[in-house]
Amino acid sequence: MEDNNSITSFEDIADRTRRTPRFGAPTGLVIDTSSSVDFTEDDVPDVCYVLQYKEFRKGVVEIHRGSKPINSDIGNTLGEGAQKGKKKPVLEIVTVVSTAFRNNRPIYNCHQRGGMRPPPRPLYITSPDDSEDESDAQIIKSESTTMMIYSRHLINALAAVVTYYPGKFFTGDEVKIEAPYSILVHHRAALARYKTSQPDTHDEEYAATTAKHIDVLLGFLEQTYGQLIRDEDERNNRKTPSATFDWLWLVLQPGEVIYTRYDSTWTPFAISSVSKKAANNLDAPYAYSIDCWNYMYSDGHLRREMHTFDIQPFSGEEAIQNLSVIPARFFTGADKDMSPSEVATKQIQLGKLVWELYKKPSYKTYDGDLMTKSPHGNVNYRKCPVGYMSGRVIVDGEGYERNWQQRSVKGHRRFDDMDMMPPPRGPQTPYDQLPYFASRCGCIACSKDERSNELSRYAVFQDLDPRRDDAPEDDLYFHVISKVVAGFLLGERRWGHFHVEKLCDVKFDREAFKYLVLDDDIKTTVKSLIGKFASVGGQVSAWPSDFVKNKGQGRIFLLHGSPGVGKTCTAECVAELTHRPLLSLTSGDLSTDANQVEQNLEYFLALGERFGAIVLLDEADVYLESRRNRDIERNGLVSVFLRALEYYRGVLFLTTNRVQTFDNAFTSRIHVALHYGALTDRDRERIWSNGFERLERESNGRVRAAVTAREYAWGSADVRSLRLNGREIRNALQTAVALAETEALEDEANVVMVTDKHLRSVVRMSRGFKNFMRRRRLRDDDDDDVVLTYEEDDRAGLRDDEIPVFSDSDDGIRRRRYSSS
Repeated sequence: MEDNNSITSFEDIADRTRRTPRFGAPTGLVIDTSSSVDFTEDDVPDVCYVLQYKEFRKGVVEIHRGSKPINSDIGNTLGEGAQKGKKKPVLEIVTVVSTAFRNNRPIYNCHQRGGMRPPPRPLYITSPDDSEDESDAQIIKSESTTMMIYSRHLINALAAVVTYYPGKFFTGDEVKIEAPYSILVHHRAALARYKTSQPDTHDEEYAATTAKHIDVLLGFLEQTYGQLIRDEDERNNRKTPSATFDWLWLVLQPGEVIYTRYDSTWTPFAISSVSKKAANNLDAPYAYSIDCWNYMYSDGHLRREMHTFDIQPFSGEEAIQNLSVIPARFFTGADKDMSPSEVATKQIQLGKLVWELYKKPSYKTYDGDLMTKSPHGNVNYRKCPVGYMSGRVIVDGEGYERNWQQRSVKGHRRFDDMDMMPPPRGPQTPYDQLPYFASRCGCIACSKDERSNELSRYAVFQDLDPRRDDAPEDDLYFHVISKVVAGFLLGERRWGHFHVEKLCDVKFDREAFKYLVLDDDIKTTVKSLIGKFASVGGQVSAWPSDFVKNKGQGRIFLLHGSPGVGKTCTAECVAELTHRPLLSLTSGDLSTDANQVEQNLEYFLALGERFGAIVLLDEADVYLESRRNRDIERNGLVSVFLRALEYYRGVLFLTTNRVQTFDNAFTSRIHVALHYGALTDRDRERIWSNGFERLERESNGRVRAAVTAREYAWGSADVRSLRLNGREIRNALQTAVALAETEALEDEANVVMVTDKHLRSVVRMSRGFKNFMRRRRLRDDDDDDVVLTYEEDDRAGLRDDEIPVFSDSDDGIRRRRYSSS
């Protein structure tokens, strides 16, 4: 056998493969001249070396034993003597040299479909006795080394120190471990500690024998791998930690935490096992296949989910931070600006926050990139929104699972298009068994000790429901909880995924109602009626007012008046005042088809109740118009809406500027109807003033309004003559700020100053557009003069490339086109 120091495999990863040009066995198995059989059956060494030779289709044909490593490449032949004795050593190192044959001929009649690869060639398909041409086959010679542990003292010691190593069991009279004995290498320090701190149940003789056998094992590991391991440790402990591929397994111990890219972020996982991933081509290098697990929210519980990640081979040394999978002891954060301990502490804190968020729907502010979920199982998340988002959200894992796929289907099909289809289901990572009891010595004395029933740290690693179960005390649980949470984007009315680190508490505008320009009587009415609905625990408090159970427990406000007089702003201010989310809907969210309206309205109102939200249906005219005798579709639409209002249990605001067309049946469903009159000049001055003040406050002084701008806004006859409504004033101010920012950027100024010059530009554009719209309305009734002349448009203040031109087409339908310069 070759020097064991040349073994660089992991769990038989590096079975060395040799090929000979012709069939036939090697010249014979040999031993080193100093490795003859130097012991008897009654004098067995602590470590015994065994060399077996297996021939294709014949099994074991020779066995050789010695007290020193046997070299299979030296030319002296050993006879058949010295077979295995009856007395067993502490350790037996068994090296198996075997031959097999592989056919090189192409395989025909292999059906390929969908681009799938043909199956690999069979390894054992011919032999020297076959009549096939020798050139069609090649001999494969391989070596593998295995350790057999026969010492019950050593097996019991390993059972006491190995806490988590799936697939390895220390029961029975012997244990088999493949080279390079990763489980033993990973637990060298623990064995050394155990040798001097054995349980007090061990008598003196048992403890001495155990200590001796531990020394035998540690001595063998030191002799075989000691220098190689120290060399790798030196690489790992450099200022920039590095590793070689053959010895990378040293820092990949089961139970330890690793980081890899998952769900579009660096995600922690706990290692379950590490194995080789064989290549299709025997000449190609293997890869490491890492089975690991974390906790993800599913079906109302945080469940342990298995995953598999690969580390592709590399040559020489590589910085560990550049690998696709990074052990936690080397991970310094996504930006490489933290220590590994700081990263771990932060991940544990975020994991505990995730636990709290999943107890109930949580109202938060999010500022960052929406997360792209990796496909898992048979679920694909391609329909979820992505990209940067800044706004308010509801974190709600249960609601996401209940509603997301429901909103993504058509009819009875699970997926509405190919984008919703999950990727082909690949091999599933099998679940390992987490130990329930703590590791302990397996001797009879320790088995009788009451302390043998102590639980493992993994005993609490169950599928837990944060709403009902107590939080585990082990930080590893929170370390490997997925930090990507699901929830609802209020602004987009869609479900998505957020990184918990980018979530923060909502900062409510406590003065929003103060700056609302509204009649004082209306303000008082709204505040008094809405006060009882102020948020306490995020749930809407029912306010029953009907004898029928679950009927009419909400409050429905109808706000009617001209556009831009504060109707929508009232609902927004009420949401701020009550510390509740605002779910703002339009007819585009509900549709105008009666069947779709019923489904969508039921869906959004249910979300409103679940989130304890203020629901705003803006421009609700289409659903509130009077029913007509012959308009069945219209009647169905109104009936659906009436029924939904009847049973809604939250706060709903309806806004409209066409209250005269309402169906009479809505009168009894509406609790409060508020009329918003037209704005006065005094109202507009207050809106301008509030806008300037809010602009400076929210920009922290970076944007300021000059005195000339303020005086022009509420003192200029040009501005007053436009009779701008609230929304137009807001838009005008935003445009003026944009002009000022451009000017400040060109002047490299630190403060953006809004002056009357910027407002004059905006007013000029607004006046031109209003004049144009006024002339259009006047001329729409004149079929002979529909096309506006360039001269008229120039007087309106429009550029040639912005001039809308209206004309009659041959079919009598009036269309709009844009002139080209």
